[in-house]
Amino acid sequence: MEKLRKSEIYERCVAAWAIEHFDFIDVTITANAKIFGTISKRSRQIDVLLEDRAQGNPDARVIVEAKLHGRPVDIEVIEATEAKLRDVNAAYAIVVSSGGFTKSAISRSEDYVGLIPLEYDFLIDEYSNAFCNCLANADCGSETLLWAVDKVDGVGLAWLMYKYGKCVRCQTFHVFCQDCDSEFSIPDGHTVMCGCDDREWGAIPESESSGHIDLPESTWLIV
Repeated sequence: MEKLRKSEIYERCVAAWAIEHFDFIDVTITANAKIFGTISKRSRQIDVLLEDRAQGNPDARVIVEAKLHGRPVDIEVIEATEAKLRDVNAAYAIVVSSGGFTKSAISRSEDYVGLIPLEYDFLIDEYSNAFCNCLANADCGSETLLWAVDKVDGVGLAWLMYKYGKCVRCQTFHVFCQDCDSEFSIPDGHTVMCGCDDREWGAIPESESSGHIDLPESTWLIV
């Protein structure tokens, strides 16, 4: 992985870990997302954002906060995460910490905030090679594309085998179609034909009600 601050590396590896542990149907993982807070009326930064397109946004929105701390995370972080959860209309929140959690933090966590200890060295060993190079923008640098797990969906009378991902910097969707062995990026608001004769992929912008801000805006993938 390119030269980054340890906290950035930790956040990226947490995003890769989240793909394996929260892979519900049609999940989209966005690292370093920005959501407009409905209560605060300002931009809120989310370390890792998970959204389920099958159920609609934000009904299945999960936020993950990655804390690379030398000491256990205390109650203030849990309270701030709970407030952020409500501000961005998320259904659930996860706080991941390299240093564990204090007793007061554990006591303060509730049904909507989960606590998971994950050591830095463990994440590096397991997920430091999870990123590839972005195909959409050379300025993004190396190792910024995070792939989701392999997908198998029924399309008409056939089955579609593919995986998709997003660049953590430009947020552009990428697709690897296993049927034609082609890998490509899809600009926001555009459609792209892969090597299959009858298959077109589209990255469709969301409505403003989703709360996503910055460019390109969050998209959902259609075939």
